[in-house]
Amino acid sequence: MHTPKSACFSDMSVTPEQIVDAALAAGLEAIAITDHNSAEAIDEVRQASNGKGLIVFPGIELSTVGGHILALFPLDTSLVELRDFLGYVGLDRKQWGDSINVTSGDTEEALRKIDERGGLAIAAHVERWPSGFLETQQPRAVKMAIHASDYLSALEITIPRNKPRWNAGTVRGYPRKRACTQGSDAHALDEIGRRPVYIRMEPISIDTLREALKDYDTAIRFPEELGCEKKSS
Repeated sequence: MHTPKSACFSDMSVTPEQIVDAALAAGLEAIAITDHNSAEAIDEVRQASNGKGLIVFPGIELSTVGGHILALFPLDTSLVELRDFLGYVGLDRKQWGDSINVTSGDTEEALRKIDERGGLAIAAHVERWPSGFLETQQPRAVKMAIHASDYLSALEITIPRNKPRWNAGTVRGYPRKRACTQGSDAHALDEIGRRPVYIRMEPISIDTLREALKDYDTAIRFPEELGCEKKSS
């Protein structure tokens, strides 16, 4: 989800406390703060979540030439480390928070750099024009290479019915079997929790998330696959 540190957030008066309370009200146990090219809200949301039972993954939604990529990092990753990472991918301070700015190099380079810093990369809203990697103006060969990258851990999809095909590697031109997630991509309080996902992690950490994405057949379910109401746990 996003915060007012993203230039496109709907209400710049929203507080970290409101974000945490909205996540808890939606039944979420873990969230990822992934502002556009920015990590500036993460410590504030972490502080607001203290003692409330909500796990906060530090993350960034990177804009790359080949589409948006969610970079998630270990829970204890510091703001200093995250800022340094932004510099490592070619984004300076004046570019933070605005999705129009793109990382240096190509998307595969960004995926590699996320891995180098101990992060986990998920292709964001892959079917959404124009920033999902499938809907960019990049050549099909580039899109296929992004999908096939060893540094990509999962696809965030917005069309749930396509999940079995991505899992099975039966989407034409994209034969690698891929884990799928979904998320709110919230740009407003009332969007938090709108596309939850059940992920088996014990304890909740970047390592158990990484393992769940490898074992997606049994460790990841969308609510409709379980006959659940629109909530998460």
